[in-house]
Amino acid sequence: MELPSCTGQVEYADALNADGFRLIDIVGVYAHYLCTKSWEQLPKPFKLGIVGGMGPAATVDLYDKITRATPAKIDQDHFKVVIEQNPQIPDRTKYLLHGGIDPTLSLYSCCKKLEVDQVDAIVFPCNTAHAYIETIVPHLDVPIINMQRTTLEEIKKKFGEKAVIGLMATDGTCETGIYSKKADEMGLKCVRPDPEYQKYVMEAIYGEKGVKAGYTTGICRDQLLEAAKHLVKDKAATVLILGCTELPLILDEDDNFDIDGKKVAIVDPTSAVARKVVTIATLVTKERGRK
Repeated sequence: MELPSCTGQVEYADALNADGFRLIDIVGVYAHYLCTKSWEQLPKPFKLGIVGGMGPAATVDLYDKITRATPAKIDQDHFKVVIEQNPQIPDRTKYLLHGGIDPTLSLYSCCKKLEVDQVDAIVFPCNTAHAYIETIVPHLDVPIINMQRTTLEEIKKKFGEKAVIGLMATDGTCETGIYSKKADEMGLKCVRPDPEYQKYVMEAIYGEKGVKAGYTTGICRDQLLEAAKHLVKDKAATVLILGCTELPLILDEDDNFDIDGKKVAIVDPTSAVARKVVTIATLVTKERGRK
């Protein structure tokens, strides 16, 4: 007598055995195998946590750049990434300059959720959000990779201590000094646009035709380039930092960008962090003995 191969047969095993049919309980055999075999525990794979939504397009840009920076030949060569996408985190610049809803608790909550997911490190794809890190870090068990420090370390290594850094960022990032203070500590000169040109940067980000409204060409690009020209011509900048994670959606990273006949470097902090993350992930993976 032929019987279909179905795990449901175990319900009728006793009755069939009583009638003389010889049956093998495959469910029982498999359960015994699982319970008695000595299993080798594999090393924990590296896992990155991203606090996303600041803004959504900047989060996508970071993940894309991490993926592209990873030297992978197959899917399994990539490392794990968990994104806590929360566009409802209150505006970081608005609170710093004008008051309103403090985003600290929302940022902290996102980080704790990523801790529950057992991530090894956390990144913020938002420059201004780093102004709140000092309040959050003491209450976390997972490190946050600092975007400003990572970017400035790359600049110092690549362009030297004599580089003059021109910062294009939100008013909040500029006012808090999260770039300029670290630059001073590292012996680097950091300059920012004069007020009339800083308005161009803010319009390129927050304006009706700005990048947060979904525009990456046209007036927002023209405004950003005006600020860039000012930094190069009037402030002697040799390296320009795209200090808002949405500005790299307008301008690409470039070591030889032409501004009125002068070659300057444009540095993208999102790309810098992506490279840093891949370096850390590679080292941790090797240390844990994973292939």
